[in-house]
Amino acid sequence: MVERKMADKKPKPKSKQRIRWSRLVLFILVGIIWLTNAIIFANSSFLNSEAYIKANIPGTPPDETPPVITLKGEETMSIAVGTVFSDPGAEANDARSEATLTSEGEVDGNTVGEYTITYTAKDEHNNTATATRTVKVIEPTGVIYLTFDDGPGDHTARLLDVLAKYNVKATFFVTGAGSDDMIKREYDEGHSLALHTFSHDYSYVYSSVDNFFADLYRVQERVKNITGYTSMLMRFPGGSSNTVSTRYDGGSRIMSRLVNEVESRGFTYFDWNITSGDAGGIYTADGIYERVTGSLKPGGSSVVLQHDIKGFSVDAVERIILFGKENGYIFAKLDNTSFTAHHGVNN
Repeated sequence: MVERKMADKKPKPKSKQRIRWSRLVLFILVGIIWLTNAIIFANSSFLNSEAYIKANIPGTPPDETPPVITLKGEETMSIAVGTVFSDPGAEANDARSEATLTSEGEVDGNTVGEYTITYTAKDEHNNTATATRTVKVIEPTGVIYLTFDDGPGDHTARLLDVLAKYNVKATFFVTGAGSDDMIKREYDEGHSLALHTFSHDYSYVYSSVDNFFADLYRVQERVKNITGYTSMLMRFPGGSSNTVSTRYDGGSRIMSRLVNEVESRGFTYFDWNITSGDAGGIYTADGIYERVTGSLKPGGSSVVLQHDIKGFSVDAVERIILFGKENGYIFAKLDNTSFTAHHGVNN
């Protein structure tokens, strides 16, 4: 019996302990392998990139290619004397390394003359490139305010592309139509957002003062919800001189009341002194171009009425901009200090 008890107290085999340690070591090795693969995967696109290979593989020719500078906006710009120059800037790109970009030069917006902005790009291998922009401070022939009603629409995006190409700011009198993204883009790209009622429904907005302001505040709220901006610029559907309102106001001469009421509520309303004809009578880009350029006001302000829902009208905008720039005009967006081009009220 004694011998049996002594046998029961023999030490346990160490095989179970070895198994535990083996599992721990295996777990650590798996973790190391997983982490290594994750790091390699995260850097694989860079390690296999042409730029990395050229810069680090022995025998690769030295980098002697300078960065490429792309100007934002036009190479030659004109601003009216008395205005502040805002540099559109530039971009620098290099195929084999990072590039830094600096600029030199000042523009005195209060003195007529020609100024140069020089952009210099330098990459990590000390290759450099330069580009220049000429800025002319001029006594302008006149000011052109491009304004677009009834949008946004199907043609607004390409209109914005043209305006951006020439660094021209315009004014958009928006409604409840079109996409919120287009309104956001108009605002983000520095254009003026103005109001043209939500429904643009003559029979509703001109049936009573209350209906008009309900519709106006509705589009104002739309713009604010999209951009955070509360616009106080507006244009009456049909303009302040419209007579279509007589069909719906019950003889109350609603326009005479509205022009005073919008101003008393803090709004600034705009009409126009150049109509493109795209609302009726002209149906081609050539016709729009000829009407607008032939009606510009040398020495004064030209508030041009167009509609960005009309493709043929949008087609004419680039040529109108080029004509204006070539003939000494500057382009501006409307604000509450701008020329209002008010019409006479007929109702």
